[in-house]
Amino acid sequence: MMKKKVVLITGGTSGVGLAIAKSFAEIPTEIVLVGRNRARAIAAVQEIQSLSPSSDVSYLLGDLADPTENKRLATTFMTTHSRLDILFNSAGNIPKTASNNIALNLQSHYWLTHNLASTLEKSDDPRVFIITGMPLAIQLGPVYEHQFNLVDRGLWLLTHKTLLVTILAHELKSWHIKVNALFPGGVQSDLLPWTKNLGNTEVAIASKLATQSRYQTITGQFFDDKGNLVRLNNRKYGLKRAKSVLKRYLPLKTDLN
Repeated sequence: MMKKKVVLITGGTSGVGLAIAKSFAEIPTEIVLVGRNRARAIAAVQEIQSLSPSSDVSYLLGDLADPTENKRLATTFMTTHSRLDILFNSAGNIPKTASNNIALNLQSHYWLTHNLASTLEKSDDPRVFIITGMPLAIQLGPVYEHQFNLVDRGLWLLTHKTLLVTILAHELKSWHIKVNALFPGGVQSDLLPWTKNLGNTEVAIASKLATQSRYQTITGQFFDDKGNLVRLNNRKYGLKRAKSVLKRYLPLKTDLN
């Protein structure tokens, strides 16, 4: 009998996170959703269980953009779980301010991944995914630090999340934890007016990337919504650049020279 995978999905109570959770309906898993709204979390659990009545689904509530809450949530998870196999960092928003962008769309992923690293390490095959946006924008957009308007903040988010994958993959390599980026495609969500009208509520590739053996050794890479690797400029998104850019935002754990 296949051993159940333990999966934690931030932002898992709606939108992309919920779509990712639903992709595990046919796989033996224990899913823990992380959100901030109790009613929405309960509804998400019920939706997943309606698709797969035998699913083991629960939720945790907390504000991951607050470092104290982030640590508390990780500690709460670890008191009831001896290991974590798969972490999807899907929580995020369309940022209205630079500080919110930095805290929720960058720092929260870094904090939570490190807060859960000791539990991930206990898995036979730990995998972490950072959910991000359009590959073309990431490939072509410049890496800069100003966030004067929504377009600036959106590009900052995409490029800095990609650099974050580089950093985490390096920092957690000795723990045998693989870290990759995933573009989920167009998924119905409340993030933007146009995403509310999308008909797609699935990210079918998510469970495949997280469980299939052919992806087991890949780390520090970017997958599109079909499971294809997206080519990135190593000078732009390599380790040296990632360290130089992100050290102002993150307490980098190792010497990255």
